[in-house]
Amino acid sequence: MKTLVTIIFLAMFSWSAPVAAKFCNVNEAENKTVCRYKATRLPKNAQIFITYTDQGFSMMIVIFLKEFAMVEGDARMKTKKGEMQTLEYVTTHHDMTPEGLMMEAGVYKVTESMLRELGNASGKVRFWLPANDTKDQELKIAASNFSELEEYIEETKSTLGL
Repeated sequence: MKTLVTIIFLAMFSWSAPVAAKFCNVNEAENKTVCRYKATRLPKNAQIFITYTDQGFSMMIVIFLKEFAMVEGDARMKTKKGEMQTLEYVTTHHDMTPEGLMMEAGVYKVTESMLRELGNASGKVRFWLPANDTKDQELKIAASNFSELEEYIEETKSTLGL
Protein backbone atom coordinates (compact mmCIF):
# COMPACT_ATOMS: atom_id res chain seq x y z
CA MET A 1 0.00 0.00 0.00
CA LYS A 2 2.85 2.40 0.85
CA THR A 3 4.44 1.70 -2.51
CA LEU A 4 1.23 2.54 -4.36
CA VAL A 5 0.76 5.81 -2.45
CA THR A 6 4.40 6.75 -3.10
CA ILE A 7 4.04 6.05 -6.84
CA ILE A 8 0.85 8.12 -7.05
CA PHE A 9 2.48 10.98 -5.14
CA LEU A 10 5.56 10.92 -7.39
CA ALA A 11 3.39 10.82 -10.51
CA MET A 12 1.37 13.82 -9.36
CA PHE A 13 4.55 15.66 -8.41
CA SER A 14 6.27 15.02 -11.76
CA TRP A 15 3.20 15.93 -13.85
CA SER A 16 2.44 19.20 -12.13
CA ALA A 17 3.08 22.14 -14.49
CA PRO A 18 5.45 24.20 -12.31
CA VAL A 19 7.63 21.20 -11.48
CA ALA A 20 7.75 19.78 -15.01
CA ALA A 21 8.17 23.18 -16.65
CA LYS A 22 11.36 23.62 -18.64
CA PHE A 23 10.94 27.23 -19.74
CA CYS A 24 8.36 28.70 -17.36
CA ASN A 25 9.01 29.67 -13.76
CA VAL A 26 5.98 30.18 -11.49
CA ASN A 27 6.50 32.21 -8.32
CA GLU A 28 3.23 31.89 -6.40
CA ALA A 29 4.47 34.03 -3.49
CA GLU A 30 4.88 37.05 -5.77
CA ASN A 31 2.12 35.96 -8.17
CA LYS A 32 4.55 36.02 -11.14
CA THR A 33 5.04 33.66 -14.02
CA VAL A 34 7.98 34.10 -16.38
CA CYS A 35 8.44 32.00 -19.51
CA ARG A 36 11.90 32.53 -21.02
CA TYR A 37 13.80 30.90 -23.84
CA LYS A 38 17.56 31.30 -24.21
CA ALA A 39 19.05 30.56 -27.62
CA THR A 40 22.17 28.42 -27.70
CA ARG A 41 25.21 28.19 -29.98
CA LEU A 42 25.74 31.90 -30.42
CA PRO A 43 29.00 33.81 -30.73
CA LYS A 44 30.62 34.47 -27.36
CA ASN A 45 29.72 38.16 -27.58
CA ALA A 46 25.94 37.64 -27.98
CA GLN A 47 22.88 36.28 -26.15
CA ILE A 48 19.27 35.96 -27.31
CA PHE A 49 16.28 35.68 -24.96
CA ILE A 50 12.64 35.27 -25.97
CA THR A 51 9.83 36.07 -23.52
CA TYR A 52 6.10 36.61 -23.61
CA THR A 53 4.59 39.97 -22.61
CA ASP A 54 1.08 41.46 -22.65
CA GLN A 55 1.83 42.72 -26.17
CA GLY A 56 2.98 39.31 -27.44
CA PHE A 57 6.36 37.65 -27.84
CA SER A 58 9.50 39.74 -27.54
CA MET A 59 13.11 38.97 -28.42
CA MET A 60 16.01 40.55 -26.60
CA ILE A 61 19.29 40.45 -28.50
CA VAL A 62 22.22 41.24 -26.22
CA ILE A 63 25.65 42.02 -27.59
CA PHE A 64 28.87 42.81 -25.75
CA LEU A 65 31.24 45.24 -27.47
CA LYS A 66 34.47 47.06 -26.67
CA GLU A 67 32.93 50.36 -27.77
CA PHE A 68 29.52 51.99 -27.45
CA ALA A 69 27.32 51.18 -30.50
CA MET A 70 23.85 52.71 -29.85
CA VAL A 71 21.75 49.77 -31.03
CA GLU A 72 18.42 51.46 -31.69
CA GLY A 73 15.83 50.95 -34.43
CA ASP A 74 14.27 48.03 -36.27
CA ALA A 75 16.46 44.96 -36.80
CA ARG A 76 16.37 42.44 -39.61
CA MET A 77 16.40 38.66 -39.48
CA LYS A 78 16.90 36.00 -42.14
CA THR A 79 16.81 32.24 -41.81
CA LYS A 80 18.80 30.04 -44.18
CA LYS A 81 15.83 29.33 -46.47
CA GLY A 82 13.56 32.23 -45.51
CA GLU A 83 13.14 35.80 -46.59
CA MET A 84 14.44 38.90 -44.83
CA GLN A 85 12.04 39.96 -42.05
CA THR A 86 11.91 43.12 -39.95
CA LEU A 87 11.87 42.95 -36.15
CA GLU A 88 9.97 45.89 -34.70
CA TYR A 89 12.13 47.86 -32.26
CA VAL A 90 10.80 48.48 -28.73
CA THR A 91 13.71 49.70 -26.59
CA THR A 92 17.40 49.24 -25.80
CA HIS A 93 19.14 48.84 -22.47
CA HIS A 94 22.78 49.99 -22.27
CA ASP A 95 25.12 48.90 -19.50
CA MET A 96 28.74 48.05 -18.77
CA THR A 97 29.98 44.62 -17.69
CA PRO A 98 32.55 44.07 -14.92
CA GLU A 99 35.02 43.14 -17.69
CA GLY A 100 34.68 46.65 -19.16
CA LEU A 101 32.57 45.68 -22.18
CA MET A 102 29.56 47.70 -23.30
CA MET A 103 26.32 45.73 -23.19
CA GLU A 104 23.66 46.68 -25.73
CA ALA A 105 20.36 44.83 -25.23
CA GLY A 106 17.86 45.59 -27.97
CA VAL A 107 14.27 44.46 -27.42
CA TYR A 108 12.10 43.65 -30.44
CA LYS A 109 8.52 42.51 -30.97
CA VAL A 110 8.29 39.19 -32.81
CA THR A 111 5.33 37.18 -34.01
CA GLU A 112 4.65 33.56 -33.27
CA SER A 113 5.12 32.76 -36.97
CA MET A 114 8.60 34.34 -36.85
CA LEU A 115 9.46 32.20 -33.85
CA ARG A 116 8.18 29.06 -35.56
CA GLU A 117 10.31 29.89 -38.60
CA LEU A 118 13.35 30.24 -36.32
CA GLY A 119 12.55 26.90 -34.70
CA ASN A 120 12.26 25.20 -38.09
CA ALA A 121 15.35 26.85 -39.59
CA SER A 122 17.55 23.87 -38.63
CA GLY A 123 20.62 25.87 -39.33
CA LYS A 124 21.90 29.34 -39.66
CA VAL A 125 19.96 32.43 -38.72
CA ARG A 126 21.36 35.94 -39.17
CA PHE A 127 20.36 39.11 -37.37
CA TRP A 128 21.34 42.61 -38.48
CA LEU A 129 21.11 45.20 -35.70
CA PRO A 130 21.23 48.91 -36.47
CA ALA A 131 24.28 50.42 -34.78
CA ASN A 132 24.28 54.19 -35.03
CA ASP A 133 27.76 54.83 -33.63
CA THR A 134 29.80 52.29 -35.61
CA LYS A 135 31.43 52.63 -38.99
CA ASP A 136 29.56 49.58 -40.37
CA GLN A 137 26.17 50.89 -39.16
CA GLU A 138 25.00 47.28 -38.74
CA LEU A 139 26.05 44.46 -36.44
CA LYS A 140 25.68 40.91 -37.76
CA ILE A 141 24.99 38.01 -35.42
CA ALA A 142 24.90 34.40 -36.60
CA ALA A 143 22.92 31.89 -34.54
CA SER A 144 22.56 28.20 -35.23
CA ASN A 145 20.23 26.58 -32.74
CA PHE A 146 16.61 27.40 -31.96
CA SER A 147 15.57 23.73 -31.90
CA GLU A 148 13.47 23.87 -28.71
CA LEU A 149 11.53 26.97 -29.71
CA GLU A 150 8.40 24.98 -30.61
CA GLU A 151 8.40 23.43 -27.12
CA TYR A 152 8.85 26.88 -25.58
CA ILE A 153 5.85 28.28 -27.48
CA GLU A 154 3.61 25.39 -26.44
CA GLU A 155 4.70 25.48 -22.79
CA THR A 156 4.24 29.27 -22.66
CA LYS A 157 0.74 29.03 -24.13
CA SER A 158 -0.34 26.24 -21.77
CA THR A 159 1.25 27.79 -18.66
CA LEU A 160 -0.16 31.26 -19.30
CA GLY A 161 -3.50 29.95 -20.56
CA LEU A 162 -3.25 31.56 -24.01
